Amino acid sequence: MLPFIALLFLSGCATLPTSTTPRSQAEQTRLESAWHRHEAQIRNIANWQCIGRAAVRTGIKGGSVSLDWRQTGDVTDVRLSAPLNQGSVELLGNAALMVIKDAEGNQRYTNDPTRTLEELTGWQIPVLAIPDWIRGLPHGSNARYTLDDHGRLASLTDAGWTISYEHYELIDGRAYLPMRLTLERGDIRLRLALEQWSLSAATGTAHP
Repeated sequence: MLPFIALLFLSGCATLPTSTTPRSQAEQTRLESAWHRHEAQIRNIANWQCIGRAAVRTGIKGGSVSLDWRQTGDVTDVRLSAPLNQGSVELLGNAALMVIKDAEGNQRYTNDPTRTLEELTGWQIPVLAIPDWIRGLPHGSNARYTLDDHGRLASLTDAGWTISYEHYELIDGRAYLPMRLTLERGDIRLRLALEQWSLSAATGTAHP
């Protein structure tokens, strides 16, 4: 696991720009209505896959890995791979039980994948919340959010993390999903740059 850990801390990550625009009450009401339609549509996507890059920064250290995240209902199947075959980590399971395997085949079974993954790699990744956040959805019931001009999440504060959404794209003509987002907590910054989405169970028509 050590070569994989070392490769995570080779380069820094860029800071995403943020902006706020005052809105009238009528406009805010319209956007909230658009948001609830969008949220309901995205939550109907039960099975999906996204592929891209994940860049992490902890303090002054940082690095990146390729990301392949597959979700089938509540079952998570993730592969994180460092460049040049320097190592990988795989996660498979759900909130009740997840197995985490490294490139050497060593396995850890856990019901706290965030803590176990941090022990193995040095990364603090909220594994159980990301399936919602990566789709532009709140995870916790006490989450706070702001909306963009299309009624989609612009920013989200959830479980001690702040998530900023920079760019969405229309996927398969059915749903707008994030392509670039940043997760921050304290001195931890995790930036996701997604290249591809595959939707296996989407319903309805996306609203721009």
